[in-house]
Amino acid sequence: MTDGGLRPSWRQRAAALAVLALVSLAAACGGGAASATPVTLVPVTGGGLTVGIDQAPTGCNPNALTGTNRASRLVLGAVLPSAFTVDPSGQSTGNQNVVDQAELISTNPQTVVYTIDPKAVWSDGVPITADDFRYAWYEQRGADPITGLPAAADASVLGYRSIKSLTASNNGKTVTVVFKEPFADWQMLFANLLPAHVMESVGWNPACPTLNPAIDLSGGPYVIRSVQAGRIVLKVNPKWWGQPPSLTTVTIRVATGADQLAQWLRGGTAQVVQPSAIDPTFVHQLVGNPRAASELDISSTFVQLEFAMNGANTSTVEQRDAIAHAINRQSLVTSMTGWIDANIVPAQSHLYVQGQNGYPLPADIQNALNPFIGNNQTSSTTTTNPTPGSGVPFSTTADPTATVRLLTLSGYVMAPDGQWQVPTGGPLVLRLAVDEGDPWAAQAGDVVAEQLRHAGFGVQVVAQPTATATGMALASGQADLAVLPIDTGPYPSQAVAWYTTGLGPAGQNGSMDWSNLNDPTVDTLLAQAAQQLNPVKAQPIYAQVDQQLWTDMVALPLFAQPSVLGWSVRTYGVTPNFHGAGLFGTLPTWQLRLPESPATAATATSTSTG
Repeated sequence: MTDGGLRPSWRQRAAALAVLALVSLAAACGGGAASATPVTLVPVTGGGLTVGIDQAPTGCNPNALTGTNRASRLVLGAVLPSAFTVDPSGQSTGNQNVVDQAELISTNPQTVVYTIDPKAVWSDGVPITADDFRYAWYEQRGADPITGLPAAADASVLGYRSIKSLTASNNGKTVTVVFKEPFADWQMLFANLLPAHVMESVGWNPACPTLNPAIDLSGGPYVIRSVQAGRIVLKVNPKWWGQPPSLTTVTIRVATGADQLAQWLRGGTAQVVQPSAIDPTFVHQLVGNPRAASELDISSTFVQLEFAMNGANTSTVEQRDAIAHAINRQSLVTSMTGWIDANIVPAQSHLYVQGQNGYPLPADIQNALNPFIGNNQTSSTTTTNPTPGSGVPFSTTADPTATVRLLTLSGYVMAPDGQWQVPTGGPLVLRLAVDEGDPWAAQAGDVVAEQLRHAGFGVQVVAQPTATATGMALASGQADLAVLPIDTGPYPSQAVAWYTTGLGPAGQNGSMDWSNLNDPTVDTLLAQAAQQLNPVKAQPIYAQVDQQLWTDMVALPLFAQPSVLGWSVRTYGVTPNFHGAGLFGTLPTWQLRLPESPATAATATSTSTG
């Protein structure tokens, strides 16, 4: 198991549970504690296990708007090939099973050469070549440069639109990419590649309500065998050219929620479970399960409150600051995450999630105890940046005096009943869009609405099914505020999509500028940072961006989402990865563990010796 900045207290708790599980198994097999015979579990080759999640995939192309939910990306991460992936520590790492080498050979112009493994083929036997890279570029580069026709419904054109040319050599196994302008986060490109020879027939954005084995051909160790309602089965890819995976089959089942996942793990229906959100009931069931291990960490997603820059009651910075000062973020974080991880604090960055480089925990809470775990282990997290966050500090608690002062200056009047009135008369009502598809955002929306009402605002909640729908409600003028999740990662240039008009109107080409922010300073700085190939020089530019975003009060970051993974002690090699859709990155090394016998000992020996 890798560190990845994980909490030692939880890891040690998980280890203790694993030991307890083995003792319990020994007692069960021995017929009594006094005469129990120790049972040794050893990893074996073959067999299958079940992974439980609580969201269903929504499409078959994770790079198109209809296929970008987390469940789609999670499952397809075990199937579709990528040049680079995100490892358990949150860092970008080359996928040498697909690309033998990816090298930046020139910076003027920026040129990257990819060498595809000569044995790499799709699961139908067609070689993976430059054609697949070229197709990904064509479909994600934005408007056609010749016809000017709009781009396809892309999840994002960021980076692809910066490419000038893509040429093939070495029978299509060498890809040379030349950029017309520098793009620092070039490693994020060519992820979740799709088979060009299939997609050219069905189209970039096929009408897929879920995964489709005929479209999602595999370029990985597993292939999709079947897709049914609530159940997806993976089997070993017979065309796989790399190290053979240990498990023969992997079944992904969709539960109704975290409680059912805990029941599945306890009853053996699933051997690995990862809920989209957690509550005390789930965690108590998980840590109280003697046959399971578990791990907690901060994910790469944070929740924030975004403002409509052109809203009637949110168009000035004074209005937005007044609303922000009505939010007690410390109280919100304490109530939502304090019971499980006291290290999570009110977010201090619009660009990074807590724990990423450039965003350290403040020293006074860096080693806070976790009240839920109930021990005295402290975090060993360290940082080279002593400044909490990278922007202007904003109060983590409510400041009613500031709210009253700013609203009064803006012409609002407080009625005798304590409710705010608009300058023209009538109640001040804020329309709050909330992403009900993300459990953390949904809960935060309830708290934000309650706090605003307590401060004298009228609040009308506008429930939305997804983050995109929530953002579009804000961008289209249907809402004044929005609570939604922001997925980060090792590529800070993604902020170009969040806070500029550079990709186009919100909802097109991957633009998530839901607030309709159009700040020339932010635009210029983000463009500079995205083109700065030296990350050390780019970091202070991103810090300036964050400072300007605090000045604009385009959004109020709330908190980083915690995430939990649970797995049976009868599994081996399960490595938590809470960054993006990374759970299946180590799937080829997962194994079942069975009680040792002459047969299993022989299998384990053969596995360990290759």
